[in-house]
Amino acid sequence: MKTIATVAYPPRLTSIAVAAAMLAMGACAMPAFAQQGAAAQASPEEGLQTVVVTAQKREQPLQKVPVAVNMVDAKAIENKQIVDFADLTRVAPSMTVNQSNSTVALRGIGTYAFSIGLESAVSVIIDDVPVVQQLQAFSNLSDIDRVEVLRGPQGTLFGKNSSAGVINVVTKESTDYFSGRAQLTATDDQQRRAELSLSGPLSDALAFRLNGYADSRGGDVTNLTTGEDVNGESSRGLRARLDFHPSTSLSMKLIGDYSTRRLVGQALTLRDVPAGARLLGAVPLAPGLVGITAGPENRNVRLDDVGFTDNKNGSLSGTVNWKLSGNTLTSVTSYQDWKYESSSDIDGTELNVLAALTRGAANGGVIQGGAYHSNQFTQELRLASNGDGNFNYLGGLFYSNTTTDRSFSRGPSALLAKWSATAGNQTMAAFTQLDYQLTQATRLSGGLRANKEAIDVRFTNLLPVVPATFAGDTSDNAVTAKVSLQHDLAKQVMLYGSVATGYKGAGFDISSGFNQSRIDHPVAPESSKAYEAGIKSRFFDNRVQVNATVFMTDYNDFQAQAAVVDPNTRIITLSVHNVGKLRTSGLELELTAKPVKSVLLEASVGYVDAIIRKFPLGTCYPGQTLALGCVPLGNSTVQDLAGKTLANAPKVKYNVGATYDFPLPNTGWGGLVNLNYQYQSKVNFDLFQNPLNVQDAYGILNGSFAVQDDGKKYKITFFGNNLTNKSYTTAINDNSGFFGGAHVMTQVLPRNSQRYFGLRLKYDF
Repeated sequence: MKTIATVAYPPRLTSIAVAAAMLAMGACAMPAFAQQGAAAQASPEEGLQTVVVTAQKREQPLQKVPVAVNMVDAKAIENKQIVDFADLTRVAPSMTVNQSNSTVALRGIGTYAFSIGLESAVSVIIDDVPVVQQLQAFSNLSDIDRVEVLRGPQGTLFGKNSSAGVINVVTKESTDYFSGRAQLTATDDQQRRAELSLSGPLSDALAFRLNGYADSRGGDVTNLTTGEDVNGESSRGLRARLDFHPSTSLSMKLIGDYSTRRLVGQALTLRDVPAGARLLGAVPLAPGLVGITAGPENRNVRLDDVGFTDNKNGSLSGTVNWKLSGNTLTSVTSYQDWKYESSSDIDGTELNVLAALTRGAANGGVIQGGAYHSNQFTQELRLASNGDGNFNYLGGLFYSNTTTDRSFSRGPSALLAKWSATAGNQTMAAFTQLDYQLTQATRLSGGLRANKEAIDVRFTNLLPVVPATFAGDTSDNAVTAKVSLQHDLAKQVMLYGSVATGYKGAGFDISSGFNQSRIDHPVAPESSKAYEAGIKSRFFDNRVQVNATVFMTDYNDFQAQAAVVDPNTRIITLSVHNVGKLRTSGLELELTAKPVKSVLLEASVGYVDAIIRKFPLGTCYPGQTLALGCVPLGNSTVQDLAGKTLANAPKVKYNVGATYDFPLPNTGWGGLVNLNYQYQSKVNFDLFQNPLNVQDAYGILNGSFAVQDDGKKYKITFFGNNLTNKSYTTAINDNSGFFGGAHVMTQVLPRNSQRYFGLRLKYDF
């Protein structure tokens, strides 16, 4: 059994303690200043409203929770044009999204892995239910009540796959009166979206809610081979919900959800092409470049097969809340079925690559793809006190059973690779959290989670005449803990500090080339130790809110995915490595102000230093020489990555925004203007520090103007994305192994990396 326990603060934490003390001294001084400077008391509707979150599995005011949380509600989602999951980076400065593989990182930490045998480091929870794969969450955000972004390890309450944080999505509840919303959206980049929501009572004790959407968008990359646009998408979704309240002590909800999403093409565009580049060192690339100017803003490709991705996700969950004497017993049961299929032209050209690979035996390009199918059953039981006394508690049991199948092939008729695999995961856990009010102003909290996990794998290589099968299993036990202390310096000023341990389970790197050695040497479990101190405060009669956090987390055996070149096929493959030691530390600051009823100002900044502390046997990047740190080791070469920054981990990110709400005289209508600017410093997308994989710093400005009638039934919104038309990429690849050593660079250009405008019509009834 592996136990991960808390230890004393290291000397490095002194700087964090000093920063927290400075924040505390400032907070102590500000309430008095606020009382002197406020000329008049603000009415409740003029100041900032109380925000309720479920960051600790019970409803609590955000300003009273000793956890670093970003929260965006339905109104902010609408005003800031947060339509896709990736748009959440507009409100969470420590969050980054890699859209090339649909993964999320918080404070620089995320597990980028396509393997079905590994879990993510950031857990996505939808209505109390964890999704099987992060990719399931990358659908449209429709009919959402709020999204909470919990930063830092959250394993005590949310489990082992939340070692970097949690994204908690809460959908809207049923209403006890008939209501509805119809919404239409159209943009100049060919998006057409329709949404409809209906809710109301079916009886005195039963209410329903239905939500459906249909969305389509044309591509933003042109395939010169066919003249068609690629990288477009279409999606559909339907959610049905029943809320049953047979008595004041018993409530139940049943939620069914089904969605589909299809992306046409997964086209990477050429960022840089050295003169004379040849596919496999033999086929000249130049004939496939007609009409293409490689560069950071290139949106043209030549593909003989554009490829696709298909997502189909269905889920059913039931929740029961039974209020007992001073307690609430909660049961959450869920079942999910997720299917994903993809196909892509990995040579990225229209050239006859196979003729060179097979010496004329076959013709065409190199296609790879396959299908995933996941099923997951979860059951959670928890008992929580009502939160009113000096001593409060929460305890629970959790069980999940997940099975994922995957098939994969590469090349025509699977000439280069063909395999199938099944991965299973069973998890059982018991957890508790206790809170005790030491004094009227001071509260101590402690939590503990015991986790038992069993994983198995079965892999069959179907390429040989006689298929080869490898099977195995492993198990692991772990205990994680958290202790926090919070103190009210004033009525609306709270200082807190916490120490927590985290854990992410072992796994199998299930990908091409899987063999018995990978079963005998699974990817080791990842453990972490986190220190955090923060302040949450409000001043000037609820007009100004300032929250700040300093943090440091050490990771051992951090699980990270990186691209390496298959020596046999010369094709880039993805493999998972255990980075020896990693540290992420930094500062997060959030400011919200409502100086007058009509103006809302928001700003947040995150400084994150995600540094590799120990990784002596890292793979050398293509072209790395002895002078650049690549040294021979046996039949290979390695580099020491100690002191290097983690991949796709910007040191600085910040968001600033303003919303102005004003009346339109003598019209019965009002206006609303919103501007939002987000910035991030440069990043390297390669764990192994290839200098060609760097995206420079950039900033994006978004804005909207809306008019709404005084009854708030009709709303017309004009919005613009990326108003300065700043191009950027979310992934860069070095394909030198596929091009005979020539550094042919490709990139992913997301939709938001170019300017577009749109119109949204909304009717509430």
